[in-house]
Amino acid sequence: MKILIIDENMILSSKLRNQAKDKGYEPKILSFVRQDSYEKIKGFNPDYILINLESKANSSLELIDKLKKDNFKIIGYCGHTRIDLAQKAKDKGANFIATNSSIISHFEEIIKGV
Repeated sequence: MKILIIDENMILSSKLRNQAKDKGYEPKILSFVRQDSYEKIKGFNPDYILINLESKANSSLELIDKLKKDNFKIIGYCGHTRIDLAQKAKDKGANFIATNSSIISHFEEIIKGV
């Protein structure tokens, strides 16, 4: 299974990549989404897309809008105090929202649950 991680936070994205590798998934990190990135995303054809909702480099809510049109399974994550952002992502169509700590500590459980 392929997992795309959209996150410019190197520490968090590296932890997620390592979790995915350890569980036998094929992970790929995309730090910055640009106009031509959508073709790359479609070409990679991930089973799951993990998006850091608090990204400063990427508009996470706009990304969810665009990616849901292609029926990708999207898991958003953010800090536990960002209930407002989590709800907006859910309203946009994210399949699951996790806190930063839970996406790391319960990685496989979350993936299998979506």
